Amino acid sequence: MATASKPVFQTLLVAHDFSLSSHRALGHAVDVASRTGATLHLMYVDRTAEGVLFEGGKAPSDDELQDRFEERCRTSLDPYDLSPTDGRVTCHAVRGVSPAPLLVEKAEEIEADLIVTGTEGRRGAQRLIVGSVAEEVLRTAPCPVLTVRQRKTDGASDSTGEASGSDVEQIVAPVDFSDLTEIALGHVTQLAPLYDVPVKLMHVVENPALPSVYEVKSSKVQARAAEQQAEEELRSLGEPLAEKGVSVSYVVHRGETTRTVVEATGHRNTLTVMGTKGLSGLRRVMLGSVTEAVIRESNGPILAVRSSAQVDKSPQANE
Repeated sequence: MATASKPVFQTLLVAHDFSLSSHRALGHAVDVASRTGATLHLMYVDRTAEGVLFEGGKAPSDDELQDRFEERCRTSLDPYDLSPTDGRVTCHAVRGVSPAPLLVEKAEEIEADLIVTGTEGRRGAQRLIVGSVAEEVLRTAPCPVLTVRQRKTDGASDSTGEASGSDVEQIVAPVDFSDLTEIALGHVTQLAPLYDVPVKLMHVVENPALPSVYEVKSSKVQARAAEQQAEEELRSLGEPLAEKGVSVSYVVHRGETTRTVVEATGHRNTLTVMGTKGLSGLRRVMLGSVTEAVIRESNGPILAVRSSAQVDKSPQANE
């Protein structure tokens, strides 16, 4: 009798407002579901009389709103050979003033393991779910959040017309050696075999800001020592991944943390996995506000893990 860890993601909640970024997010969500067997919950929050599900300025009833959302979802899911009537797909259309709390409330209600959302959506009255709402969700979500940003190269149409699934070619995990590191790497350990891609663990040693009266040589020596120690720690953290047969590389950069992380993780084909807060004082190196900067600027998907989002490591018996 073999044992296997419980899949890290079993229930996905997808914020869907039919914008380009939410279409990209849906593609990644469907891809994750196909790899893990997870169920999909698509959610639309309407807060204006000018939303995409209104016709002629007339507000539909709650039942009509739900029916129209399901019909639009049918079009969105059709390229993936999925439908709102499939047993693994559920659609939720709700009304409310603040989308983020409603999204978080729904995630708690269905015990979601992952929230998937775009990071740029409609503007003005039609801006329904994505954008800064995604950052608010990230700060309060009971589970990890996968964000997907609309790229500058995306067209102007609201409908992709074709499946836009995952094209992940590598996983990058920025590490700051805080308590969140173990939690984030727990997700990396489970995701890397699913995608069958190499993993890069990276750390940034910030340039010391020393007064000019100090010798430059001294600061350089300290930085080199810090880099060597960081690489040793990275290799230690990567051992469990390597033991699973995952190709792991280690990179230590020196520079300004936010800019360096964005440059290293901003590629379209890179899935970035990182925590949402780091250490404080002189040892605060990587996470926290850096995560939000990466989410705003990176072209690839970002899996952000809060301290409360633990990985279930309990084994389950499989016949």
